[in-house]
Amino acid sequence: MHAGHRERMISRLKEFGSEGFQSHELLEMMLYSSFKQCDTNPIAHRLIDRFGTLSGVFSASENELCEVEGVGRSTAQMIIVLRANIERMLSESVQKGEMLGASGAVKDYCMGLFRFVDTEQLRMIFLDSEYCFMSQEIINTGALEQVRPDIMRLLEKAVQKRCPIVVMTHNHPRGSEMPSTEDKIMTRNLFNLLEKAGIYLADHVIVGMHGSLSMRENGILPDIWNDF
Repeated sequence: MHAGHRERMISRLKEFGSEGFQSHELLEMMLYSSFKQCDTNPIAHRLIDRFGTLSGVFSASENELCEVEGVGRSTAQMIIVLRANIERMLSESVQKGEMLGASGAVKDYCMGLFRFVDTEQLRMIFLDSEYCFMSQEIINTGALEQVRPDIMRLLEKAVQKRCPIVVMTHNHPRGSEMPSTEDKIMTRNLFNLLEKAGIYLADHVIVGMHGSLSMRENGILPDIWNDF
C-alpha cells in the first residue's frame, strides 16, 4: 500500500511541481529515503506541528528534531545535511559578475542567505566598481545577545578583498528588521572607516523574522547616504 502511495505522490510532484502540495506532504516525500517501509505522513505532521513550517523544521537543531516521535539521529542528520545544501544553493543564487546595484536585488539575496539561520550572523557582500557581485563572507556569528561585530575586522576583510564597494548585512532571527541604536552606530563607524580606506559602504541590509530592510533605501542615516 505504501509503495503505491509513494509512487503516486512522486508522479504528481514530477508532473505538477511543488505548488499543489502542502508542506507536510513535501516533508513526507523527503522522508521516504529514511523510512523504506513505514508511512511517513504522521512523522511529517508531527514535525510541522512541532516547528510550525518547513523553514522551522530545517532551522531546528539535531537534538530538537530527535525530540519528535519517530525521528532518530540518522533522520535528523539527513535534514541538517539537506539544510546545508540548501544554504549553499541560496548563497550561490547570485553568480560572480551579476549586478546587485538595486536595493531590491540585494535584499532578496540577503533574505536567501539568512533563510535557515537561527542565530544572529553578520556578513559582508563584496562588489566591484559596477556593483557586480564578487563574493560574500561570514564575519561573525553567535547567540543573539553575544554578537558584537568587530569593526576593525570588517575593515580588514574589505581591504583584503580589494573591492571598492561593500554591503553589510545581518539578521534579527527572532525580531524585527528595524535597526537598533547599536546597528546605526556600527554602520556609521564602519562607513567612516571604510571611506578612509577608499571603500564605499553602499548599504546595510537587516533581515528580520518577517522581512528585510535596506537602511539606505529607507533614508536611515541620510547624512552618509544623501542620495535619498
